[in-house]
Amino acid sequence: MINEEKNKQFLAIKSMFLSGSISRMKDIETLYPTGVSKALGINHSRYIQKLYKPEEFKFKHIKDLSKLLNIDMQIIVDVIIKELNMPPKVVKKKY
Repeated sequence: MINEEKNKQFLAIKSMFLSGSISRMKDIETLYPTGVSKALGINHSRYIQKLYKPEEFKFKHIKDLSKLLNIDMQIIVDVIIKELNMPPKVVKKKY
C-alpha cells in the first residue's frame, strides 16, 4: 500500500520527464521533494541545491532517480546537459 502510494506520487514527475515538459531540473522542485530526497538518500536541502545546480548530481543519484521514476536514465541526463548548455539568465538591476 505504501509503495503503491509512492509510485503514484512519482508518476507526475515521470510523466513530466516523458512528455518533455521539464527543461530544467528545478522544474521538479515542488513535486514531492522530501520523498524524492529520501528515496535518493540525500538531505532535502542538498537535493534542492542539486536541482538548481544539476552538475552537482552524482551519477549514482541520476541512476537512482531514473529507477525511482522507472524511466531511462538518458532522459534525465539529456535534461541536465541541455540545461548546462543554456545561456545563463541575466538579471537587470533596477536603478
